[in-house]
Amino acid sequence: MSEEIDFNDVVERVKNALAGASAAAGGTMLPTETADEIIAIVYERNFMRGLFPALPMSRKTVNVPSLTGSVAFHEQTLTDTQDGTAATESSQTTAELVMNLKTMIANVPVGNYLIAYGVEGLLSVLRDDIASRLAYNEQSLLLNGDTVITNGYVNNINGLYHASTNPTGTSATVNDYLQMFDGLRKSAGKSVLVSGTFALSHIREAIDKLGVYAENRDDLCMIVPRNLEVQLLGNTDLQTVDKYGAGATILTGEIGRIYGIAVFATSAIATNLGWDGTFDGTAAVATKTTALLLHRRSPLIGNPTIADRRFSIDFHDDPTKDRFILIPRQDIAFGVRYANAICRFNGINTV
Repeated sequence: MSEEIDFNDVVERVKNALAGASAAAGGTMLPTETADEIIAIVYERNFMRGLFPALPMSRKTVNVPSLTGSVAFHEQTLTDTQDGTAATESSQTTAELVMNLKTMIANVPVGNYLIAYGVEGLLSVLRDDIASRLAYNEQSLLLNGDTVITNGYVNNINGLYHASTNPTGTSATVNDYLQMFDGLRKSAGKSVLVSGTFALSHIREAIDKLGVYAENRDDLCMIVPRNLEVQLLGNTDLQTVDKYGAGATILTGEIGRIYGIAVFATSAIATNLGWDGTFDGTAAVATKTTALLLHRRSPLIGNPTIADRRFSIDFHDDPTKDRFILIPRQDIAFGVRYANAICRFNGINTV
């Protein structure tokens, strides 16, 4: 066998692996098996996929009911029974959460020369990068999403994107996926002002503020930035997963528990925030970070039931530029049913 690589054969092998067996120019689609592989990586690396409930959506828009008031219970005395007196009527009051599927998409040109000397390595790099970036973007969207774009993004919790001063910000062209939905930071109905070093007393204050939503500790979770994770790991009150004991249920991404509350860490939370947990652009105070304590059944992630809208990659030849183009995309919806079931910690010192 000749050691010289047949370039056309290499290109076809890439097509077959990434986009199906069609050799025709134009768009073809990633096979289901490869899509499922990338979806599995995304779900593994985005802990919120397994933490929050999911809503299958067969339509672009679905209205989800949420309770705004509960029924009232009353004492029924013997006299009431004898007199035939009915209990005072009460009814549950409801509101609606409107879930809209929106598309997150990328445009990835790949030069043909890159695949000339090693298909297998390229395949693994492309797949891992697409999955890793999608998982991170999902995390960032669910945490940091803010639909406000007015006033030059001054009122957006992420601030205006700037490469040197605010790389976690957003603009019309950079990190604009953050404008798809309002995330957990924006939706939080409760807050605790830390104003310095984070302490366990702040968690106790947040539990108190959550009220009825904190009745069952197993229903709560805490999401912290990596910066705060390293501080908590040095705290003896954090029960790490290796001390849970046999039979304990450990969720993906869980680093431990405090007061029975599962703690998760992410690199998607900024550490250049102001006192109020948002980016304010003032260098003197942009040294804070934030964290969240919430009831895990308040957020809701919407997933399309149509397979090719769940996740797919289109493949296009671009021979005039000696390259091919990958178009990964997925539809996703997100919403919060109970804002008061989310508490945001503001003004945590960045170390």
